[in-house]
Amino acid sequence: MSFELKVKELEQIVKKLESPDMGIDEGVKLFDAGVKIAKECYEQLNATKGQINIIKQELNEIVEKPFKD
Repeated sequence: MSFELKVKELEQIVKKLESPDMGIDEGVKLFDAGVKIAKECYEQLNATKGQINIIKQELNEIVEKPFKD
């Protein structure tokens, strides 16, 4: 599932949890599902951050090399 879809699913879970009719059992299940999705999003963001850092390092290596005639 894409990051964007995970965020939308989290938004839906939050709306359901904010409902005054939410039962405790269903609320706990939704909260647990939300925590799992949030963890997946966090891991995905960290992986993306790592990829960006690698790309930046590679770019720095290219830029720092002296120009050859």
